[in-house]
Amino acid sequence: MSTRDSVQIPDDRDFGLFRTQCDSEDGWTLTYSKSGIVVWVQMLEGEKSLHKIKCRMDCRDVAADTLYDVLHDIEYRKKWDTNVIETFDIGKLTVNADVGYYSWKCPKPLKNRDVITLRSWLPMGSDYIIMNYSVKHPKYPPRKDMVRAVSIQTGYLIQGKGPGHCSLTYLAQVDPKGSLPKWVVNKSSQFLAPKP
Repeated sequence: MSTRDSVQIPDDRDFGLFRTQCDSEDGWTLTYSKSGIVVWVQMLEGEKSLHKIKCRMDCRDVAADTLYDVLHDIEYRKKWDTNVIETFDIGKLTVNADVGYYSWKCPKPLKNRDVITLRSWLPMGSDYIIMNYSVKHPKYPPRKDMVRAVSIQTGYLIQGKGPGHCSLTYLAQVDPKGSLPKWVVNKSSQFLAPKP
């Protein structure tokens, strides 16, 4: 799903590929592991490629369905996501896909970023996937006060581990755009991960 010539709602194959990337450690470099939080980076070929980052954390005392609801609720996101500026749904496409807007604060001197994404989700028993990629929308062109980022592939895999226990895997490949060279973006992703 990393290269798209047209907008397509993810199907079972796409969800399966996303899950495989979340579960696999092949081709990933471990960069951090402490206190139930693990971070990997996948270095992709070529200097112009953006690396992928994957974080996994063990969530004790949180049920998988509760975490899924928290991640899925855009109104509640404003309470726990300290970087969010604005987020809203643009339109529903199917029972498990929509298009939405999200903007976030960036550290100075960078301009804040925003993104329009096609988001899809799939409950699978006690496991859940929420994933997205960037799309364009004629009613929401890039704003002058923001830099329009591109989500190549971003999402969450929530895996139930028993009553009141789950794991959360976050997988992202995002181009923040603007005047940042790819090597700076790739290098800085190492610093955004937790420190030992």
